Amino acid sequence: MHLRKKSLPLWQIFVYMPNTRHRTYVYHALLVVLVVVATIALQVFTGDFPVDIFAFPLNIVCIVLWLTVVAMLYKNRQNITLAKLLLSPGATWLSLAIMAATGIYLGLQRQPNSSSWPVVMGVLYVLTHLAFIILRGWRNSIGIRWRFTLLHIGLFLLLGAGFWGAPDREQLRVALIENRPTHIALHTNGTAAALDYSIELKGVKAEYAESGMPTHFEAEIKVDGIEIQLTVNHPYNRTLGEKIYLISIGNDNNEPYCIVEVVREPWQWVSLAGIVMLLAGAVMLFIRGPRHSATKIEK
Repeated sequence: MHLRKKSLPLWQIFVYMPNTRHRTYVYHALLVVLVVVATIALQVFTGDFPVDIFAFPLNIVCIVLWLTVVAMLYKNRQNITLAKLLLSPGATWLSLAIMAATGIYLGLQRQPNSSSWPVVMGVLYVLTHLAFIILRGWRNSIGIRWRFTLLHIGLFLLLGAGFWGAPDREQLRVALIENRPTHIALHTNGTAAALDYSIELKGVKAEYAESGMPTHFEAEIKVDGIEIQLTVNHPYNRTLGEKIYLISIGNDNNEPYCIVEVVREPWQWVSLAGIVMLLAGAVMLFIRGPRHSATKIEK
């Protein structure tokens, strides 16, 4: 008489699966599916991610909490499945796929929407995985791995500045009429904002082709007492985190005017630090070359 084996439910097969690489892949696949479904549902039912509410100082609080959770997960990585997943080779391949897909998605849009839920959650996943990789590999039995550390922390700062600094980015429009200084600008939503300096239009100049199309136009403006020439795509760097762009010029009843855009990016210094670290790591990698002898990484 043959006894028929009782089949286990799917969730029990998953839980009691042998602790092999296949189990890691299954965990990872289910986690990815769950997150993708959740982000799509949030995008459909709630719209874009509310970036603006995470402006300073709330974004700093979120960074501290996020890094604390990452450090706790890494410290207990031997007993937490999620930490093991984020340290697996599959997590690296998934991060590369997310970055490639995000770049293609944003590149195909006329006005890229980087505040959608899938983009936000995808970049957060990449940053979290990168943080785990840095914690695991920044030193080995010999000492600090400077090339690895500079390259990975540089990339971490560069991505993190764009992600966490997005709520603090401001785009302000200023309408300037000749010889009328002002310090009032407008946000993209129409609300007024006060500049901490005065800006004044001194004159405009335009060159036209035979067809009547403009080939070149510029504006002479005075910013906080300093006279500068503004042309399209050549902004004036007032500070490291603030640039002034020329948008358009015109003439209304023989009264010249122009529209300028003030872009404030207070996290640009973080991006600059990331770029410097990436360049330093690349130079060290070029000078010393890759190591041929494997070294044991502390676990």
